Amino acid sequence: MDKLTQAFNFRHACKKFDTTKKISRENIEYILEAGRQSPSAFGLEPWHFVIIDNDKIKKELRTVCYNQEQVTSCSHFVIVLYRKANNFTLQSEYFRRTVARTLPDSDDQTAIDNTCQSIINFYNHGLANGLTIDHACEMQDYIACANMLTAAAYREIDSCTIGGFQYDGIVQILEKYMPKFSAETFGIGLCLAFGYRINEPTENVRWSLSEITTHLSE
Repeated sequence: MDKLTQAFNFRHACKKFDTTKKISRENIEYILEAGRQSPSAFGLEPWHFVIIDNDKIKKELRTVCYNQEQVTSCSHFVIVLYRKANNFTLQSEYFRRTVARTLPDSDDQTAIDNTCQSIINFYNHGLANGLTIDHACEMQDYIACANMLTAAAYREIDSCTIGGFQYDGIVQILEKYMPKFSAETFGIGLCLAFGYRINEPTENVRWSLSEITTHLSE
C-alpha cells in the first residue's frame, strides 16, 4: 500500500484528541501549505485560514460549535473563510492583484479590466440557477479543506471536519479577536480540528467503488 493510500485509510473524524500532544509548527505549516497549494477556479484562491491554538478562544468556539469536545481537545483549530462577492468587482484591489499575477504584463490595466470583467460575467451568467459568487467561493474552500485533511493524515495527524456551528457566533468571536475581520468581506466555510487521537477509531464505512461509479466508454 502506497503512502497516500495509507493516509486515506488513516484519516477519520476524530471526536476526541489527546490534549497532552501538540502539533509542531513545522507540521501545522505543512498542513496549511497543502491548503495554500490547492486549485481554485480562475486561480482566485478565495480562502483565508484562521489558526487557533489558544485554549481560551477554543473554549469560546466550543460554545458556538454545539459543545463538540474536539473543539477544545484539539491541538489546532482552523476556521476556513471564503471571500464574498464584494471582493470581485472591477474596483477590488484584491481581485485586480490576483488577476494581474497571471498576465504577461502585470501593470497592463486594460488587460486587468478585461480579465476581471470576463470572470465577473461568468459568475453573473455561468453558474447554475440560484447559485451566487458567494456559493462558488464557499465551494472552493472544500477543495483546500480536503487537501489539508489528507496532508495531516499523511503525517499521521488526526482531524475532524466541523460544519455544525452557529454562524453568527463564530463571526462574533472573529470580530472580537481579529480586528481586520469583516463579515461583509468574508464568509465562514468550514472549521477543521487537528491533533492526535486518544482512542483508536472504528473502521470507516464506505460504499464500494462499483456502487458509486459509472463508466461511459466507447
